[in-house]
Amino acid sequence: MVRGDHRRSPLEENVGNPELTTKTVLAAIRDHGDAAYDFLVDDYPPDQVIAEFTKAARSGFTTFGLAVHMATLTEKGRKELG
Repeated sequence: MVRGDHRRSPLEENVGNPELTTKTVLAAIRDHGDAAYDFLVDDYPPDQVIAEFTKAARSGFTTFGLAVHMATLTEKGRKELG
């Protein structure tokens, strides 16, 4: 997160639930953009992170060009985050 940015990180949003979820991935994309994958693999296994990115894309929450982990949020994904 950028200094002075007061949004909570995806991990802070899921305190008490260390499981990686699609919502965690969406929050990471919102907060970290193209660096979301790198941010998440610091705390979760890469295969699990890719699986959740893939689930988000198949659910219509994200869209991507060359690689599923280089995703952007769709309108549906932004609405899911609230």
